[in-house]
Amino acid sequence: MRCNSLAWAVVCVALALPQVVSAAEVAAKDPLKDAGLVRSGNLYVLPDDAAVVSGVAALRKTKLEADQETRARHAIDLQLAAKRRSVENDAKQWEGLQSKLSLVTDTGVHNRIVLRMNRLVADQKEALQAQKDLEEQAGKSSTTAKTKFVDDVAALNAKADAVAERYKTLANDPTVKAALAAINSTPTKVALGPTLEFTAAVAELKKWQSTVESEAIPLTERNGIHLVDALLNGEHFVLGLDTGASAVTLPAEIAEKLKMVPGDQDPTIKMQLADGNLIEGKQMTLKTVRVGRFTIKDVTCVVLQKDLKDAPLILGGSFLNHFIVRLDPAANELHLTQIQEDAPAKLPRPMAKPAPSADAN
Repeated sequence: MRCNSLAWAVVCVALALPQVVSAAEVAAKDPLKDAGLVRSGNLYVLPDDAAVVSGVAALRKTKLEADQETRARHAIDLQLAAKRRSVENDAKQWEGLQSKLSLVTDTGVHNRIVLRMNRLVADQKEALQAQKDLEEQAGKSSTTAKTKFVDDVAALNAKADAVAERYKTLANDPTVKAALAAINSTPTKVALGPTLEFTAAVAELKKWQSTVESEAIPLTERNGIHLVDALLNGEHFVLGLDTGASAVTLPAEIAEKLKMVPGDQDPTIKMQLADGNLIEGKQMTLKTVRVGRFTIKDVTCVVLQKDLKDAPLILGGSFLNHFIVRLDPAANELHLTQIQEDAPAKLPRPMAKPAPSADAN
């Protein structure tokens, strides 16, 4: 159309404007882009597809480090088991020789038996010292990579689930389906993700997740007490496992390391030890207690009185009550199954204070 006057020019512009806006809107509208998809080869994928794949690649390195920690700890446990058997065998041999000694009348035989008994005592003493050293080494063994692996598996698994669910939603989205069909009506053929790498990464991730969830927690044994590695407020300690104890108990010096200083406002708790003695402590709260893959927040504990000889560091009911607990002494393993609806942790009742005597006033 040719405009011969100013009036006609205004009309021409007015007629042309809607066409220009409409074309711009059409050009800008991209349903696949609006859905958060990007082109990668012949696939339209979500950006987090690649993030999950790279996350699994990083996790492989962490897993190698975690496996090295596990192997190192397992090697120590095998040495400990061998030393314990050596101590037990030496004790049995000594007792057997002791029973024979009173029946021997020949001086030479008697002296040889005594020499053998003395050798067994020396061997047992050496084995006990080696056992103590190994127990200390086990207590200091690192769990950093294992803890990181467990945490990262859980976080990445949640992310992968979200990406997979988003793909399912997009696959059923009419707008996305129409946009893909429009592209495929041309010689160019495309499809909706995920990528093959994402599918393989998710399969590997699920395998790791299953392993983590079913993993038994290793224990060590010292003087008949089962010991377990735990993180208290993020700090590593070795605790005695006591399924009969009502609460987690902390020696005063351990509480100080955790910057937990009891005050007058903290309730006083009196507890009875296995030997019948009564000890006193203060009821406080640990921010987190972690054993294996399980973390419980706000765990009630008892900080024991100062200057208490051999004060026990115990993993007790205020943590264990959140789980179904199974102890496998033969395998030296602790199996925990988390209870979905946590029951309130039980604590020992404070003992009633005795009434003041008549002459107290």
